Amino acid sequence: MKKKVMITGATGDVGKSLCEILEDLGYDILTSSRSKPAGWKYPFTPVDITNLDVFKESLKEVDVLVHLAGQREPDAGFEDLVGPNIRGAYNAFEAAHCAGIQTVIFASSVNVSNGQDSQEPLSDELVNPSSLYGSTKAFGEALAKFYSEKHGLACFCFRMGWTLPFAESKKLLSNPPMDSLYAKKVFLSAEDFTQLVQLAIEAPKNLKFGVFNALSDNREKLLDISKAQSVLGYKPEHDSFAILES
Repeated sequence: MKKKVMITGATGDVGKSLCEILEDLGYDILTSSRSKPAGWKYPFTPVDITNLDVFKESLKEVDVLVHLAGQREPDAGFEDLVGPNIRGAYNAFEAAHCAGIQTVIFASSVNVSNGQDSQEPLSDELVNPSSLYGSTKAFGEALAKFYSEKHGLACFCFRMGWTLPFAESKKLLSNPPMDSLYAKKVFLSAEDFTQLVQLAIEAPKNLKFGVFNALSDNREKLLDISKAQSVLGYKPEHDSFAILES
């Protein structure tokens, strides 16, 4: 039987790619966001993630929650973060627990650890946020650990870099909205991210928790992805440096 996968924040750029690829892989895709875009083709439920009761209702008969929704701006202040990234993250795990969901995939960020300068790729174990935004993502990872230990949910946190569909990546990497080398070092193709999500969905039942750095196989990387490769079997297909040279 097809697994039902609810994706919050599905109408964003990352969510759109994730919906399309996971549907092609045979999953039953359900989507939510604050509002439904014109022409949206996937089953949709409007969800304010700061409302726990609404969140719970949206997860009935769902097998897997992929929680992408939240404030995404690294420079956001606390008042802009507290609703979507603090209460929203709590609501995601609590609603999943109440709905009997077995697997939660949480979109964390490179900003959890990139406050530390290092010549070597940063470990998945490092917590050194560069911003309040990164701190809220570290809070989400801590919630994942709590819900895994306390309630038995399988919780996977992916510290995502700058995530772009492969088809658009050369154009965007050529003129990034950040330092050019940094952009290449934190690139994650949407296709490689979807591979990680599928690996988490299909992970062995005894694997109940993990924080994983999530980048493509870039020649130079800000984050060490060896844990995702060894534990999940991640085999990234893309490399930002090769994309720009092609």
